[in-house]
Amino acid sequence: MRKLDKRRSPRNVSPDGQPRQSMQQAEKAFRIALRSAADAAECARSAFDALEKRKLRSVLYEEQRYLCVYCERRIAEGKQPGPRIDHWRPLSKNPNLALHWHNLYLCCATETTCDCRKGQSALRADDQAPDLPWPVALGYERCLGFSSKGEIYVRSDAPLSDAQRRALALAIGIPHNNKTRDNGILNLNHPTLIAARAAAVDSECDRLEDDYKGKTASKDDRAARAEAMLAEQTLQEFVSIRVGWLTKTLNKGR
Repeated sequence: MRKLDKRRSPRNVSPDGQPRQSMQQAEKAFRIALRSAADAAECARSAFDALEKRKLRSVLYEEQRYLCVYCERRIAEGKQPGPRIDHWRPLSKNPNLALHWHNLYLCCATETTCDCRKGQSALRADDQAPDLPWPVALGYERCLGFSSKGEIYVRSDAPLSDAQRRALALAIGIPHNNKTRDNGILNLNHPTLIAARAAAVDSECDRLEDDYKGKTASKDDRAARAEAMLAEQTLQEFVSIRVGWLTKTLNKGR
């Protein structure tokens, strides 16, 4: 999870052969229809289903630089199962945000994590607490840390309120053990993800050794590699833990 820059919504979200309509126009029309709707959630679902999802995804890929908004796996068009368009704040609980661009994100369709795990659950500590901020409003890379084993946790120095800290911890879950298996709203400490993140660290270590051929890369060299990685149009899978390893910030704030 990282902060995202959602610069523009799609200029055309109509199915092919229908009059062009931008996302902003579609949301404006939807909000007008919502005022007189007998069932707000049904109206919201109908409006969202009417959009051409391929056109939404094409913009979301660029914004997220081809990574799942939650776990940072690679997402791509044509990959099966294909990525889902997730409502950060669930449509069933926030029908007025069904077409709000800041509420829409691409995530992987893995059965045990991310959107499939989340379903219609809200990313909050309890029913009275606010939802976690959208990734356009909060730099989650400053809030989440990684262990050298690939585990993810909420950093002790994260710029979060108590309610946000509880919500984020509840969202990611804890590593599985003999007593605790699938857990957390997003289940981001699933063994498969932990292993994949650890493998990403190993690959960065191997690349650095190959490039420096037995020499030690300086702090500046490692920082430059991390900066170049974050500037790529298509980010590396599990980029956050890769950057953490390069900048020697794994286990920070734990």
